Amino acid sequence: MASSQLREGTRVRVPWGLDQDIEGTIVEVWGDPPTQVRVQLDAEPGDDVGEPIVILLSPTVLTAA
Repeated sequence: MASSQLREGTRVRVPWGLDQDIEGTIVEVWGDPPTQVRVQLDAEPGDDVGEPIVILLSPTVLTAA
């Protein structure tokens, strides 16, 4: 994903497990060019998640959703 596309609110896919991705939304971007990104993951239907799951990632692992 190009660094110009990395901004808050952008929908992305995050590698999850060996052969699948999970979607999420960028909630924070650090650096210029971006060096780290916080992504809030979408809950799967039926998941009983009390609070949203937010993880810190390198922008190099993200793809556009």
